[in-house]
Amino acid sequence: MNTKNECAHTCKEFCNALEIATLREKEAIIQYDSLRDECNYPDVKVILNELIIQRQKSIRLLDEAKILIKTKFEVLDQIQDGFKT
Repeated sequence: MNTKNECAHTCKEFCNALEIATLREKEAIIQYDSLRDECNYPDVKVILNELIIQRQKSIRLLDEAKILIKTKFEVLDQIQDGFKT
């Protein structure tokens, strides 16, 4: 995925910025999980677990934002359709 042009400015069907952010959060989770599995120090494992939980929360927030954007565009489409008839 091309990350140089993070925003395609075509949010109606697909928000590239939110997709890239979600992808980065998932990649971070994979990295933290791998580090946690290799680590022997309990305090570090706890910190890495907390980071994983925070990234999972971020993904949920991004998913909620995607749903909100989709809903807004659906409402706008309904309003526009109302003017066409």
